[in-house]
Amino acid sequence: MDRLISTYILAQTDSQEQADAAIEDIVKATALLSTTLATLDQSKVNASAVTVLVEFYCDRLTDQACVPELLKGLLALSKFDKFTSVDCIKSVKAILALVNVQTYQQTARHYVFLFFESVIKRYSQTDLKAISSDFVFGFIQCLDGEKDPRNLMLAFTLIKNIIQEFDIAQHVEDLFEVTFCYFPITFRPPPDDPYGITSEHLKVGLRDCLAATPYFAKFALPLLLEKLSSSSGSAKKDSMETIAACAPVYGSSALTPYAEELWSGLQNEIFHATGDELEQVALNTLQVITTELSMGVSLGGSNDPVEKFLRPIISDCMTQLQKPEMKLAKPSGKILKACAMASDPACTAITLATIPTLLSQYTSSDQSTRKKALLDVLLDFLEASKVLYGSAGKPTEHDTDFVTPLLTFKDRFFELFTNALLSSNEYNALRLAGVKGLHGMILLREFLSETEISYAIQYFVRIILEDPDVELQETALSSLSSLALIMPGVVRSMALPSFFEMLPTSQNDMDVDTVVQKKSPEYILNAVTKIGAEPTLFADVVPQILEKLDLVANDFSSTHATYPIALLTTLLVLLRSKAAQGHSDLPQYLDNLVPRLIGLCIYPTVSLDDGDSVMKNSEILEVVAGITRVVMIHVDTRAQQEFVKAIFRFFVSEDLSTLAMIKDTAQHVTFTPLRHDSRVSQQNTCVLFSTVIDGCRQQTVLPVDNLQQFTGSLVDVAIKTSNVTQRTALSKAVATILNKYNKGGVMENFIGQTLIPELHNIIRQEQAAFETREAALIMYTWITKAMVLSTSTIGYDMTGELMSIFSVPRLGKIAADGFNLVIGEQRDVLTKESFAVLRLLYKQRFFNHCVPVLVKGFESSADEVRHNFLIALSHVLRNIPKQVLLTELPPLLPMLVHSLSFPDPELKASTIETFQIITKDAPDLMAEHLSTLTPLLISLTSAKDPANTMKVRSAALKCLGAQPKSLPFTALRPYKAQVLKELEKCLDDCKRVVRREAVECRSQWFTLNGSIASA
Repeated sequence: MDRLISTYILAQTDSQEQADAAIEDIVKATALLSTTLATLDQSKVNASAVTVLVEFYCDRLTDQACVPELLKGLLALSKFDKFTSVDCIKSVKAILALVNVQTYQQTARHYVFLFFESVIKRYSQTDLKAISSDFVFGFIQCLDGEKDPRNLMLAFTLIKNIIQEFDIAQHVEDLFEVTFCYFPITFRPPPDDPYGITSEHLKVGLRDCLAATPYFAKFALPLLLEKLSSSSGSAKKDSMETIAACAPVYGSSALTPYAEELWSGLQNEIFHATGDELEQVALNTLQVITTELSMGVSLGGSNDPVEKFLRPIISDCMTQLQKPEMKLAKPSGKILKACAMASDPACTAITLATIPTLLSQYTSSDQSTRKKALLDVLLDFLEASKVLYGSAGKPTEHDTDFVTPLLTFKDRFFELFTNALLSSNEYNALRLAGVKGLHGMILLREFLSETEISYAIQYFVRIILEDPDVELQETALSSLSSLALIMPGVVRSMALPSFFEMLPTSQNDMDVDTVVQKKSPEYILNAVTKIGAEPTLFADVVPQILEKLDLVANDFSSTHATYPIALLTTLLVLLRSKAAQGHSDLPQYLDNLVPRLIGLCIYPTVSLDDGDSVMKNSEILEVVAGITRVVMIHVDTRAQQEFVKAIFRFFVSEDLSTLAMIKDTAQHVTFTPLRHDSRVSQQNTCVLFSTVIDGCRQQTVLPVDNLQQFTGSLVDVAIKTSNVTQRTALSKAVATILNKYNKGGVMENFIGQTLIPELHNIIRQEQAAFETREAALIMYTWITKAMVLSTSTIGYDMTGELMSIFSVPRLGKIAADGFNLVIGEQRDVLTKESFAVLRLLYKQRFFNHCVPVLVKGFESSADEVRHNFLIALSHVLRNIPKQVLLTELPPLLPMLVHSLSFPDPELKASTIETFQIITKDAPDLMAEHLSTLTPLLISLTSAKDPANTMKVRSAALKCLGAQPKSLPFTALRPYKAQVLKELEKCLDDCKRVVRREAVECRSQWFTLNGSIASA
C-alpha cells in the first residue's frame, strides 16, 4: 500500500511539471485512490501514510477539477483510526480556505458535510475547539446558498451539533440567518423519490435547529410572528409548531416582550379556525407558551409574566362566554382549558377569575342550550385539571403537593352536574353533559369523597336501568365501564348488585318483566359484559351467574333457552375480553367454573325421566364449549393434564362419582356419551368432550392406554351414530388427535393402514346405507384436514381420493364441498390458538397440489361430474391468500366463467365472490373477459330463474357494481346501456337486500364516464 501511495504522489507531481498533462487522467487517478481508501482495510495503512496522504490531498485542493474526488478521499481518511487531531485541523482549515463549496455539484458538497460530521464526532470536544470561531464562520460560508434536500438534512443535523459543541457567540446572527432563510419549508419531493426525504423531514430538522439555542430568540420571535400572519395555512402551522418547539428553550424572559403579540396571532387561529388541525396546533402552542411563562413567576404579583399574559386572554374569553350559546363560546372554553393545563399558577389564576362568573351565569339562566354550553366549559376545566394534577386510580407523575383549585367549587360542581343529569328536560344534551361532568369529577385525583363517588355511580346505574333514552344509557354505561378499571371495588358494591337484582330467577319472572316493562335480561347482561372483565369484578360476576343458572336450569325448558343462553354468553364474552387483555386470573376458572358448567350440562342427561331441561339445549352446549375452550388454552400443561383426566373419567370411563351434583342424586342412569345407541342428550354432550381435546396442548397426554385404539373407537361411533351433533363432534376430536399427536409420524401407519382403508371400504360399499357412507366421508374429510394442516404427504394422497369420489352419486357433491372444510379456517377447532400443528404456507402447498389435478379432472370428466370439480375449485380459491390467487388465476378464468352456467346456487355465489376480488385487484385480467362475464352476471340478477337465489342475485349485483370503480371506461362503455336497462328490473326485486344492491350498482354505472380510469 505504501508503494502504491508513493508511486501515485510522484506521478501526480510529475504531471504537474508537465504542461501537457491530461486533466482527465489526473481526475481518474484521484478517483481511483479515493475509492481505494474508502474500501481499504485500515490496518494496511500506517500513521505516516495517513499523514502524507492528508498533506497531499490538502495541497491538491487548489485543483478544482479534482476537488470532488479529493473531498471523497479526505472523508475516507477521516474515518481511519490513525487520522490524528493534527490531520483533522489541517484538513478542516484547508477545506474552509481553499474550497468554495457552493460552486461545486451536489455530490462534492455532500462530501464536505459528511466530512464535517465525521470530524465533529471525533474531535469536537478537544482540538476543534481551538479553532471554534473559524470553524463556525467557515461552516456558515459552506452552507450559505445550499438548496439540495439531502445536503440540508445533513446540514441541519450539523447545525445542532455545532451549537451544542462550539462557542457560537461571535456568529449567532450569521448562523441564525443562514438557518432561518429556509423557513418556511416549501419542498415537494418528486414522484418516486429514491431518497425518501419529505417536506416534514426538512421541517422537523429546521425546527430543531431554531430550537437549539436561546441565542436565536431575539432574531427568531419577530420573524415567526410575522410568518404567523401569513395567508398560507402551511406557513401558519409551521410558525406555530416552531414557536411551540422554541418556547421552552428561549425561556420566559425572551417570550415576555412578545406575549401580547403571541396572543394576538394565536387567538385568530382559534376563534376563526380554518380547520381542526390548525386550531389544535394553535391551542398546543398557547399551552406551551403559558407553561414557559409560568417558569418566570416572580414575587411581584401583578408583574408575573404568566399573569400578565393571561389577563387579556381571560378578558377576551369571558367576553365571548357572556353568550355561551354563540359559536365563539366553544373555542373560548378550549383556550381557557389549554392555558389552565399549562401550570398550577395558570390554572389557579384562570379558575379563580372565571369559575364564579360561570357558575353565576348558569344559576341565573333558564335556557337549556345556554346551560349546556356553560357545562361544556366546566367540562373543559375538569379535563384540564385531570391532565395537570393527575387522574384517579393511576400512578401520578405530578407533584402531589399541588391540588386543583376546583376543589373550592367542588360542591357547586357536583350539584350542577347532578341536577342536569336528573332533570326531566327534553333537551338530552344537557343530561349528557351531567353524566360527563360527574364522570370527569370522579376521575380527578383526590377530588370526590367515597360517598360522593358512590352517589354518582348510583345515578349512572339508575340511568342504565330506568332511563328510556338510548344515548344517555350508552354514555352512562361507558362511564361505568371506564370506572370499573380504576375503582372496581366501588363498582362492584354499587352497580353489580343492582344489575343482578333485575335478572329473573324463573320463567314466571320473565312474564312479569314484560308486564312492568323492565329492561330485558339481555340488555342487563350486556351491561354486565361492559363492566365485568376486571378480575375483581369478574370474580363476583361468576358466582352470581352460576346462581342464576342453578335457579333456571330446572325451571326452563329447552324451548325457552334465550335467557340461560344470555347468561352463559355473558361469561363467554367476558372471558374472551379478559383473554384479549392478557388477564392472569383465567387459569383459576378451569377449577371453579368449567367443571360446574359441564356438570350442569351432564346432570339432566342422566336423570331417570330424561326431562326437557334447558341445559340440554344445543346452543347452550355450544356456549359452554366456547367457555371451556377459552379457559383451557390459557392454562399450562400441568393444569390441563389434571382437568383432562377428570373429563375422560366422565366421558370415557363413564364414572360420574366425582361430580358433585350426581353425588346428591339417589338414582340416575349411566352416562354413556361415546356410544352410538345412548340417549340423544348424552350424545350431544360430545361437543364438550371434543372441545376439551381441541384445547389440549401437544404436551398434554390423553389418559388412555392405547391412543390408536381409542381413536379407532371414536371413528367407529361417529360412523354408526345417527346423531349429527355427535358425529361432527367426534370427527373433530379424531382430527385433533391425529393432528396434534402425530409427532414424528407415529400415527401415520395407523392412518394409512387402518383408518383410510376402513373408511374407503365403507364409502365405496354401494349396498351400505347412504347415511353410513356419508358419515364415513365426513370423517375422512376431517382426517384429510388434520393431515393437510401439518403438510403430511398422507393429506395430499387423501385429497386425491376425495376427488375420486366426485363421480359417486350423491356423495360427489359432499366430497366437493369437503374442500371448503379441508382448506377453510375453523373458529372452534384446529387453530393456532388451540395448539394445532399448522405448518407454514400450508394453504399455498395445498393450492399447488390440488389445482392442476382439479383442472385436469374438470377437462376429462363427464358433464354430470364437472360441477363437482368446479365446486371444489371455488372453495380452494376462496380460502387461499389473495396474492397466491391473483398470481395463479389467468389459466383458471375460463373454468370460473363456465361455472356460472351451472345451476348450483352455492357454486355461483362462491364464483361471483372470486370475480369480485379479481375486479378489484386484477382489473386488466378482468377486462379481457368482460364480453363473456358481463352478460352472465346480468342474467344472474334475474329472480325468474329459481337457481338465482337471493344470495346469488345480491353477489352478482355487487360484482357488477365493482366494475365501474376499477375497470377503465373504454372497456365498460359497450355494456353501459344494457346494464342500466337490466338493472331497472332489479329495483323491483322481492328482497330488500337485492333492491339495495341494485340501487348502489345502478348508481355506479350511471356515474360511469370517460374520466374514470382504471384503479
